[in-house]
Amino acid sequence: MAARDNVVEVPTKELVIERVFDAPRERVFDVFTQPEHLQKWWGPMGVGIPLANFEARPGGKIFIAERAPDGGMNFIAGVVREIERPSRVLFAIHFADADGRRVAPPAHSGLGDTWDDDIVTLVTFSAEGRRTRMTIRTVSGFTAEWGEKARFGWAEALDKLGYAAVDDMTVIPAGDREIVITRTFNAPRALVYQALTNPEHVKKWWGPRQYGAASAIGAFRAGGRYRYAQNGPSGEVAFSGEIREASPERMVYTEEFEAMPGHGAVTTVRLDERDGRTYLSLRSVYQSKEDRDAVIASGMEWGARLSYLQLDEVIASLGKAA
Repeated sequence: MAARDNVVEVPTKELVIERVFDAPRERVFDVFTQPEHLQKWWGPMGVGIPLANFEARPGGKIFIAERAPDGGMNFIAGVVREIERPSRVLFAIHFADADGRRVAPPAHSGLGDTWDDDIVTLVTFSAEGRRTRMTIRTVSGFTAEWGEKARFGWAEALDKLGYAAVDDMTVIPAGDREIVITRTFNAPRALVYQALTNPEHVKKWWGPRQYGAASAIGAFRAGGRYRYAQNGPSGEVAFSGEIREASPERMVYTEEFEAMPGHGAVTTVRLDERDGRTYLSLRSVYQSKEDRDAVIASGMEWGARLSYLQLDEVIASLGKAA
């Protein structure tokens, strides 16, 4: 992913943004257009996507629910006008209510309360070897003030899309009672460890953001305890446990879903650094095969994948502050 976007404002009031991604064109196109990926990157940093519908066909419907960090909701509706995989997609969107009916834009949008148009955007994908150049061209339906806000919003969204495009996380059942997760982070081990263990950082990445804010308390040291919680669709989801070992190279802790006491796991995390990147290996050992299989069936991979993408954001912010 390029360090910055090339932003061009041309005389016809178009807004053009370019970004180069370190991933093949087909992969970047799919991450941009498939709902299960769109949830990972749409919107600025801190925004969660509880619902994403993007029908990747001409005439296909678009409906996206955005949850702001303060819990406020915005809804986007629209239609796909043209699409050719993996080279281009043209779509038009506007603000809506929870049922998809057109509404006036929010006051902070920069569009004005009398705005009654569609924001029309053409996105093209060009192969440059194993890399992909994405060009986003918003061609009509916006004001200069909205364009300024969109420039920054797209920049943060494309940062997240870049993480999603190169996400290499694997989740593998091992033996009868184990789950093994591997993941690469483009940062030194010290930063990754800091983001994984400091509660002030954990609450920014733990749990799918679309469910709202997470809480994190504890002391990540041998003998310490922790508790991470978030409100999910069926109420609070909380995990807690004891820290047995804690170092940048290796962590060992117990983990128990509080709604199901007596079915916890012992988790070992290894962090290996090579060439400035950190390779995580997480192994959780459950008390029975039934417990392990129930965790897999619960959708844990989806939640872990979103959480680690959010962790990418936190690590990047720590790197900028260092």
